[in-house]
Amino acid sequence: MTRRAYKPLLASVAVIFSNAPAIAQAVPEAPVAQTQQTQLKPHVIVWMLDDIGFAQLSCFGGLVRTPNIDRVANRGVRYTNYRTAPICSASRAALLTGRNPHSVHVGGHAGAPLPYPGYDAHLPASAGTIAANMKAAGYQTVALGKWDHLPGADMTQAGPFNLWPTGQGFDKFYGFIGADADNWQPVLLDGTSPVATPAAPGYHLNDDLADRAIAAFDARSARRDAAPVFIYLATGTAHAPHHAPQAWIDRYKGQFDMGWDKARDVVLKQQIAMGIMPKGTRLAPRPEGMPAWETLSPDDKKLYARQMEVFAAAVSHADEQFGRILDALEAKGELDNTIIAITSDNGASAEGAYHGTHNETLFMNGYYPSAQENRTFADRWGGPETQPHYALGWAVAGNTPLRNYKQTTHDGGIRVPLIVSWPKAVAARGELRSEFAYVADVMPTVLDLAGVPLAPTINNVAQVPMEGVSLKPRLLARDATTTSRAQYFEMYGNKGLWHDGWTIVTSHRLDPWRMDQMSPITEPWELYHTDIDPGQTINLAAKRPDKVGELAALFEEQARLYNVNPISNFGDSRAFGAKAFQAEMAARKGLWSFDRPMTNIGYGAAPPIAIRPFDMKAQIELTSGDESGPIFAFGGSSGGMAAYLLNGVPGFAFRDLSGKLTTVQAAAALPNGTSDLTLRVERAAPKPMSAETVTVTIMAGDQVLVRRDVQAVIPAAYGVAETFDIGLDRGSTVSPTYAPDKPFSGRLGKVSFQIR
Repeated sequence: MTRRAYKPLLASVAVIFSNAPAIAQAVPEAPVAQTQQTQLKPHVIVWMLDDIGFAQLSCFGGLVRTPNIDRVANRGVRYTNYRTAPICSASRAALLTGRNPHSVHVGGHAGAPLPYPGYDAHLPASAGTIAANMKAAGYQTVALGKWDHLPGADMTQAGPFNLWPTGQGFDKFYGFIGADADNWQPVLLDGTSPVATPAAPGYHLNDDLADRAIAAFDARSARRDAAPVFIYLATGTAHAPHHAPQAWIDRYKGQFDMGWDKARDVVLKQQIAMGIMPKGTRLAPRPEGMPAWETLSPDDKKLYARQMEVFAAAVSHADEQFGRILDALEAKGELDNTIIAITSDNGASAEGAYHGTHNETLFMNGYYPSAQENRTFADRWGGPETQPHYALGWAVAGNTPLRNYKQTTHDGGIRVPLIVSWPKAVAARGELRSEFAYVADVMPTVLDLAGVPLAPTINNVAQVPMEGVSLKPRLLARDATTTSRAQYFEMYGNKGLWHDGWTIVTSHRLDPWRMDQMSPITEPWELYHTDIDPGQTINLAAKRPDKVGELAALFEEQARLYNVNPISNFGDSRAFGAKAFQAEMAARKGLWSFDRPMTNIGYGAAPPIAIRPFDMKAQIELTSGDESGPIFAFGGSSGGMAAYLLNGVPGFAFRDLSGKLTTVQAAAALPNGTSDLTLRVERAAPKPMSAETVTVTIMAGDQVLVRRDVQAVIPAAYGVAETFDIGLDRGSTVSPTYAPDKPFSGRLGKVSFQIR
C-alpha cells in the first residue's frame, strides 16, 4: 500500500469511529431480535436405543436399572401405546423422515433390499429428514452412533454420500455405518472420513458418543449467538454385541438367577402397579422353542443368567453415559429448555435363537451354537473376545407381557417405550399417555414443539407431506381430543394393523434368526382386542370375521398407498442379492482392483473372498526389509482373513467365528525393492461353516514361498461390524502380528482380487 493510499484509509477509519454512535443507532434491530430468538429455541436430543423391549427399562416396569432415563420420564411423559417398525433400518428411516418406512423405500432391512419401491433402500429426496428441517431453521445438527438404512453399495469411500448422515441434513456425524459395532474397537467415521478408534484405556463406544454430545454443547461457548443443537443419538446399545464394562457386569451378578419366567411375572406386576398395563393383563404364551426355566439344567440356567447380566450391564452403562449429557446441560442451566425424546427402534431381539450366541455373526451364517459351545465363552461374555447375544427367553421377558419379538408384527416386535420431556414448556411430570403413537410421529412432534415448519423444498427438491402426526396437543394437555387412526405394519411377510384398540396380525416368520424363508405368504389374519388383551392371548378372528374384514380392508388400502406391495419373503431378498452378485461378477469379470490403500469398505461392497476361491496380487516396495502390517484385512478378531508382512515375511491368517486362528507364513522375507506378491486361496468346493481343506499359496513373482493345505471353517459372511481394508485393519485385528489402525509400513501399490 502506498503512502498516498494510506492517508485516505486513516481518514476513513477516523470518520467511522467519530460517527460510531450514529452508525450504531442506524443498525436495524432484526439481528439482535434473531439472536434472542435463537437463544430461546430449545435444544433437542432424540435418543434411539437399539433392540430395547417394552419391558426392559425400569420406568416401564423392567428389571434393568436406568435411573437417567427414569429422570427424563419423571420430567415428562411416557407413552405406553407407542409402536414402531419391526426392524432397525425401517424404523430409523421412518423416525428421521416422518413418513412410513415403505413410503421412503425402507420397508425391510437396508442390507436385504428388493427391487421394488418400498424395499430398495434408496430414500427419496422428497422426504427430507428432521435434521434437514432443523438445519433450515437455524439449528446445528449432529448425528452420533449408528446409521443403518444405507444401501450396501454406498458403504465405501467412493460414495455417493447423499444418503450418508451429512447428505441427510446433519452438519456433523461421528459413528458407524451398518447394523452394529464392536463397542470395544468400533470401525468409526467422522463425517465421511474413516478415523481410528481412540486409544484410551478401557475405551467403550458409549463413553465416546457421550463425550461427542457434550462437546457439541460446549462448543457453543465460542460465540454469544450460537445456534441451538439438535442431536440424534443412536447408540449401538442394546443391539448385539452386548458389550459392557466388567464393573457393570459385576453389579448384576446373580440378579437374573430367577430366570425368564419369574422375571415376566415380576415385571408384569410392576407394570400393573405403575398403570402401564391394565389390571387382569395376561402374559403372552411362550413361543415355540422357549423352555420353561424350571426345566433347564443348572449349567444352562447359569449360562442364560450370565447372558442377561451382561445385557443389563450394557443398558445401564449406556444410561450412565446418557446421564453425563444430562448433567452437562444441567450445569449450563439448559436442561429445562431441552426437548428430549427416548425410544427404541423395535422390540427386544430373539436373534440369539434358543441358546444365545457368543458371536452374533454365527446366526447370519445359519449356525446356532449349542449351550455347551456358548459355555466355553461364559466367563468372557460381554468382553472384547465375544460378540454376544442372549437367548430367546430373555427377549420374550424383555417384551412382557407382549407376544413375540423383533422382526415380527405382533406387539413384542413393534410396541416399545417412548418418553418425551421438555420441562420449560410441557407441564407434565411423570405422566402416562395411552393414546396411540407411531415412529413416524416423532419428527412432526419435535418440529411442532420447536416451532420449526416443514421446509417446502430441501436441496431444491419439493417435499411431500409427512405421514406421521404431531403428538403435541395431548402432550400439553392430556384431555385433548384424539381422532380415529389406523396404522399398518409389515416385514417380509409378517403383516399387521392397529386400529382403535384392535389389531390384526399374521404369523408368517416367527424365527427371526432364519434368513432363508421362502414359503407362501398365505397365513390367515389373527384378531386381538389389544386394549384389553395387550398380550394378544385370545385370537378372536373366528368369532369376529366382520372385524377381521374391516381391518384387512384398511391394511390393503394402506398397502396400496404406502408402497407395501408386493410383499415378499426374507429369502426373496437373498435370491435378489445372489442375482445382483452374479451380475456384478460378470460386469467385473471377477476382478476387484484397488489403486491405493483404502479402508472402511462395508460388507455390501467388499470383494466376495469369503465365499469363493481367489488370487490376490499386490505391488509392494520395501526399503528396510523389516516392513510390517496388513496388505488387506476383512473382518476382525472374531472372524476374518488377512494378508500381511511381519518384518518383511509374508503371511496369511484367517479366523473362524469362534476366534480360532490359522496362519500360513513364508520361511523368508521379501527382498528390498519392488515385489509382486500373490496370495492364492483354493477351495475345491466351498462349504461355508463346514470344515474344508483350503490350499494357501504365497508367491513372489513366479517363486513359490510357501504352499500348504489347512483345515478351516470359513463363513459366508464376517458380519457387519467390521470392514474390508487395504493397507490397514480398522476395528479389531484379524492377526496379532500387527496393531489396529496402524498402516502397512512399506509402500503398497495396486492390490487386486481375482475371484474364481
